[in-house]
Amino acid sequence: MIVGAALTETFEHWLLPSPGLVPRGSKAIGEEELQRIEATSAALRHWDDRWRLGIRRKAVLGQLAEVSEIAEEVRSPTDQARLFLVMGELSKISGAMAYDEGEHSAAQKYYTLSLRAFHQAGPEHRLYGVGVLADLARQMLDLQRPQEALELSRIALDSAQAHETPPSVLSMLRTREGWCYAQMGRAKSYHRSVSQAEELIGSGNGRDVPEWACGFDHAELAGVVGARYRDLAAIEKDPSIRRKQAERSAGYISRALELRPSSKVRNRAFDLIGLGRTYLVLGEPVEAARVVGEAASLESRLGSGRVRRRLGDWYAEAAAYNRTSSVAQLREQVSHTLLRESSNTEERA
Repeated sequence: MIVGAALTETFEHWLLPSPGLVPRGSKAIGEEELQRIEATSAALRHWDDRWRLGIRRKAVLGQLAEVSEIAEEVRSPTDQARLFLVMGELSKISGAMAYDEGEHSAAQKYYTLSLRAFHQAGPEHRLYGVGVLADLARQMLDLQRPQEALELSRIALDSAQAHETPPSVLSMLRTREGWCYAQMGRAKSYHRSVSQAEELIGSGNGRDVPEWACGFDHAELAGVVGARYRDLAAIEKDPSIRRKQAERSAGYISRALELRPSSKVRNRAFDLIGLGRTYLVLGEPVEAARVVGEAASLESRLGSGRVRRRLGDWYAEAAAYNRTSSVAQLREQVSHTLLRESSNTEERA
């Protein structure tokens, strides 16, 4: 993986103007064929979570290879731009799938390819690239590298603010920035970013929101903010401040659960695990086991690597309360889930 200064220098090029398309091919592509390619990509993006990840990922990569080959042969700049847009989206989907499975090097490779494709597609598609930068920042946060994540978030914000960007997108980017500050333990900077994010998401003005950002709503904002308050509480030395931050965390995550539609199963799982980890900080292990038990029952339906990793976080943090029977029973159950995932990972390797 690329980390450190090399990472941010690589993606600062995103702020530079696109060199423009220089078609090398000699073939034309019909409108019907273009629409088929775009429709197939949209179907892959919305593929239901009930399908096994491996099969779904092979389908995305196969479509990506096909579109890349066609783009090399097409002579029309307009058609080529549409194909680059599809390539960018398929690469982003592939990156997200690799990231979910914890394959960070592969995820970064596909995210980088996605950013390049969106750049080639033209300046009118710049917001798509902003979304990829936000995903890259989230990946760095998952790897406990908040400084790199902060630099990527700032590049994304610079790009977004240079164009007419919907407030909800800017709000999402502010939560990424706040996440970085929380991981660094910079509470005041975190509060400032959260305040900006909450103000922005409440000031929607009817601008079109790109599809990749439609999932960022009041529920998502509450869930992210609540989880970051827990992060701050976990490293706080002052008991009174620690409890206040944990209580804020529980309040925000509970609100997220109230606002989430039932169809957002994975988001609910993250919220429940986050709330369970917050209850541990508050010294309420029985409540922690209750809500995480609900999340554990959802995990078997999802097959999400990220959900399993968050369950692993709770499993480790709950060890101090293993004398509580409900915690001990749930940790035993979760241990089988984690053991199963470890076995699957070894088989893939």
